[in-house]
Amino acid sequence: MFKLFGSKKKKENIADLLEKFATYQKLIDQISKAQSLEKLNRIDEAQQLLRDAERMVIKHINQNPREKNAHMMLALFYIETDDQDQAESIIERLLTLDKIQLSNEERTILSSNLQKIQRQRPLDQRTIDSPKNFTQIYCCASCGRLHNFVSMPCPHCDWSPQTIEEMALSMGLASPGFKVPELLILAREMDKGRSLKDIIPNLQNIEDDLLLDPVNKQCVDKTLSLLRQNEHKNHRNISMIRECTHCGNRILLSDAEECTKCGALVNWPETIRLLACMDNLLWLLEQRVEVASSDAFADFVCVLVAMTNNLLRKQEIPSLRDRQYSLKLLTDMSSVCDLNNGAVIDTKNLKDLKIYLIKENMLEDSQDFGIFLFQELTFFVAKMADGIRH
Repeated sequence: MFKLFGSKKKKENIADLLEKFATYQKLIDQISKAQSLEKLNRIDEAQQLLRDAERMVIKHINQNPREKNAHMMLALFYIETDDQDQAESIIERLLTLDKIQLSNEERTILSSNLQKIQRQRPLDQRTIDSPKNFTQIYCCASCGRLHNFVSMPCPHCDWSPQTIEEMALSMGLASPGFKVPELLILAREMDKGRSLKDIIPNLQNIEDDLLLDPVNKQCVDKTLSLLRQNEHKNHRNISMIRECTHCGNRILLSDAEECTKCGALVNWPETIRLLACMDNLLWLLEQRVEVASSDAFADFVCVLVAMTNNLLRKQEIPSLRDRQYSLKLLTDMSSVCDLNNGAVIDTKNLKDLKIYLIKENMLEDSQDFGIFLFQELTFFVAKMADGIRH
């Protein structure tokens, strides 16, 4: 189903720089085999494969100490095996070593990967200088839904900025300019039909801050240029993936067995079901869930956006590290509540999620949306705990 959307974006990570090298192909093959063995619970064999792969790359570096690709392969190995500290150390060394010459493209990609590693640390591992949120998120200026990049069309409505003014506005509707709870409220108000000008009194100031400053304007220009250059291959619409293949009806529940309109069986693979689940949870956070002020709540929203983007655009299933972190955040939040606290999901024990309907707080639709939220959280927790197969 992902093939409907064409090829992936070129050269955005370290793997793109190495794909032509034989050692890289062997490394990826070893990692892939190890991951397959882990899924079969053959842990010892998987660990031995990874140790062999690590030794292979280190030997390659020792034989070719000035070869930048060798160092990048070791960094990639640690990224793929979720050893972020080792990957960060190697990339920092690559960026500062005089004896290794990097092209502008290589330096940009390495810097981007380093920034991602430093940003996507758990809350308790961030320093005072670290970015506040797990990832930077944006509120679509057209539909209001949250997504990861303004340099690509919105994955929910397929809209993208077409002028420099629209791009400046889109870049302004983001964290850290707005706190995550504020972006959720913004999404909620836009869904009610309110215009951005009505919701944000100083809307023009946001645009001016980016266009009147030469450095900021250059950044806006560059982002708009990147959008236009790659727009034709970056259309990813979640709604298309969620359509019934027989009648086109939108499948709502991530664990749906049949289409509610035509009765056709829903034969989604686990990746599509997880994508639908995360999309549902994001919509519920944007429209129904009582917004909390905690850092755990904000980071959970950001992790959901990041994992949805990676699965939709890169066909990357959530890593073990991200899965474990999302579960920890849910536990730290202790509860997720529907509007007016009419329905409360207790998340303190993820192995035994509980839903409570608070009669005096319930709205007419609290029970329906509470059960919807409970079902999607239950599915999400199971997939984050056990992982999914491609």
